[in-house]
Amino acid sequence: IIYSWVFNEFPSFVAEDSRRFISQETGNLYISKVQTSDVGSYICLVKNTVTNARVLSPPTPLTLRNDGKKDVIAGYYIEAKIV
Repeated sequence: IIYSWVFNEFPSFVAEDSRRFISQETGNLYISKVQTSDVGSYICLVKNTVTNARVLSPPTPLTLRNDGKKDVIAGYYIEAKIV
């Protein structure tokens, strides 16, 4: 199984770098030092490498909220939840 993540819309895949990591064990997407440019909708794509079957998760939003004093980005990591 291979996990990948789509940012906002297909085919804009999340590229792993010094801030973004996709666990190939759990499928979780971890984003460190979250920035406003990370705000958007994330969809997990799970691919079975034997059968080539693919499944998409429902969209998971990463949102910007205002706590009255400063803007806060909700969420530290995004978890794949495919039912």
